Amino acid sequence: MKRPTSASQESEVSAQGRSLTGRLLEILHSWWPVAAFLVPVLAAQTIWSGRYEVAGHAADHLQSATPVFPMIFLSAVLLWALPGRGRRDRLLLLLLAAAIASCLVVLVGNVRVIEAIDGANWTDAQASQLGPARFGFESGHDLAQLGAWGAVLATMLAAGLLWRRRLVSAKAAAAAAVVSLVVPSFIAPGAGIVVLTVSAAVAHARGDRRLARNSSVSLS
Repeated sequence: MKRPTSASQESEVSAQGRSLTGRLLEILHSWWPVAAFLVPVLAAQTIWSGRYEVAGHAADHLQSATPVFPMIFLSAVLLWALPGRGRRDRLLLLLLAAAIASCLVVLVGNVRVIEAIDGANWTDAQASQLGPARFGFESGHDLAQLGAWGAVLATMLAAGLLWRRRLVSAKAAAAAAVVSLVVPSFIAPGAGIVVLTVSAAVAHARGDRRLARNSSVSLS
């Protein structure tokens, strides 16, 4: 039995390298919009957060103010991953806009609390005792909570709509609703958007693979 020559081995390795490079280029070609969405959102969040130098209870509120940035990113990826009829669905666009707007309300409420604290390095206990005497402290908390529940409701409605439109499975829609309710709204309001986006992205990737296989069959 003949052993493969070194030339044939080099040819096989070279072919594998070209195949790997081709796959990487295919992935970059298919998924570059995700990076295009992510980079400006991260830059905007970094610039905005850099405006504040806070510690203690105020630092917690600064972190709680940021869900609008991932909500914008995930909504953009979700719309990109959906088929054309999903991207053109006006009701879905309205619900995603409502989720983003609700997260903006969360941001405004938390900023109001940060400004009420006015640079003081309070612990949570000190904030509970001293905060109510500061203008904007309690109203900021109330506003942030209202926005958080608005994001939860908009995300759950979006999950139901996507299921009714047969753009995500019943399991994905139910999981998105459960995650939105289970994950504390003051930590990640509307967290179910992650489930919807991942589900749509997986379906998008499978569609790309089927398209690639069909193209290769037709070419051959």
